[in-house]
Amino acid sequence: MLAPLKQRLPFEIRQEPVRPLLEVRDRVRDAGVALMCGLLGFFCFMPYPALPVGSSSAIQIGNVLTLLMAAPVLMMSWKGRGFYIYPLILGAVLLSVLKVAVMGGGDLGVSFKATMVWMLVAMSLLVPQLYARVYSLEILTGIAAATLVHTVVGLVQFYYFSTSGEFPLAGLYVNPSFLSVQDHAATIARYTQRPFGIFPEPSAMSSSLAPWVIFWAAELCGLIRLKREPAVWLRRMWTAAGVGGLCLIIMSQSGHAAVTLAALLVFAITWFVRSRATRQTYAVIALGMVVVLPLVLWFAAMALSTRVGGGEMGNSSWEERSSSMRIGFFMLIEGDVPRLIFGMGTGMMSPALQSVSGIDAVFSVVLNYIYETGLIGLAVVLCISHLVIKVWKKTRFDMVFAAFGLVWLVGITITTSYEQLLPLWIALGWLTVWPDVCEVAMPRAAVSGLPAGRSVESNTRVAAVELPKRWTEQ
Repeated sequence: MLAPLKQRLPFEIRQEPVRPLLEVRDRVRDAGVALMCGLLGFFCFMPYPALPVGSSSAIQIGNVLTLLMAAPVLMMSWKGRGFYIYPLILGAVLLSVLKVAVMGGGDLGVSFKATMVWMLVAMSLLVPQLYARVYSLEILTGIAAATLVHTVVGLVQFYYFSTSGEFPLAGLYVNPSFLSVQDHAATIARYTQRPFGIFPEPSAMSSSLAPWVIFWAAELCGLIRLKREPAVWLRRMWTAAGVGGLCLIIMSQSGHAAVTLAALLVFAITWFVRSRATRQTYAVIALGMVVVLPLVLWFAAMALSTRVGGGEMGNSSWEERSSSMRIGFFMLIEGDVPRLIFGMGTGMMSPALQSVSGIDAVFSVVLNYIYETGLIGLAVVLCISHLVIKVWKKTRFDMVFAAFGLVWLVGITITTSYEQLLPLWIALGWLTVWPDVCEVAMPRAAVSGLPAGRSVESNTRVAAVELPKRWTEQ
């Protein structure tokens, strides 16, 4: 006769406390990863200070954190993920360096240095692809904290510019990758007087912060929701960061503000259409129409009037921007066949353009990449565009996704020339994992209009999630 043994065996007694220890270890590990994601979100949006490496490059704190956190990508499957974007970008860069090494046309040492910069900064796009699915709130919180810091510093700059004509905290701006703020501090404070937080210039600041201002505004308006429900204090923090970032963009008089404000206007109209006819809604509309909208339009007109033409510092003149793009294009197509295929060579566009026209660089991240890598680089850009469009299709052509991507694209195409800005790469990585992090928030009208017997969960065209409280509360 067989019967269960009532007394536990010795090895069972010894293994009993192992499971709680494993659970504690997993909690500690998850908390550590979450903290690292928050720190990375913060420091990737802090290009200063940095450790100088040579006379024209530096290592940012965000670069160090990226190196540590992107290592797991080497030990996991790439199937169904967008990790291949990174080697594609580097592949075109390396072929361009090979062209310089074999056929000449520039300083090979400069090409190697530029390649190391591309290798280091583009790695940042892997971080959202690796961690945003699980740690989206932590990454967004780090970004919001950095945005609030930039806003405070921008307000301090605005105060000093208007009162004493001095540049505050100039010793913080140490990063030879960018145009030296310290060398131009007096000119900025006395003549330009455009605050830009802890960034190298207003255009760089706007290109870095504008997509996230769009994202937080969409979340506030109920047009998008995260799959991880944020706490109330997080929403308040994001709202403050979005308002602060928008105010800083407007105060900087960046031309990029026009695109940002246009997207926000679309969100406001959509919110108005979806909102209920309540006293609170009427109060918000009245405040927006009487106070907010006139101020926004006035500041936008002022920004555009000062951004077209002029002779301000560095790449702030739109006339100089367009000239650099046009001259760079003709330098590419008027060369020989190898130049057309492989480009001018990595790092070679800036010295060639300066020798021809006296302009420091092509003021566009995307166009500079194509000019230096040729048709191969153009093919890489088209491949990445195809992936982003596929992701957009998965979101059922979500309006928020389109606005986020458009504002980001304008920033990297015609607003800034600094590929060293890690926020630009973080935004690209976020776009590639958007359906895993966010979903379109459906208004009550869309749900109530479902056929009889069909619930939200059973309808394949509606996200199977609980509606936000602001739509379900009576």
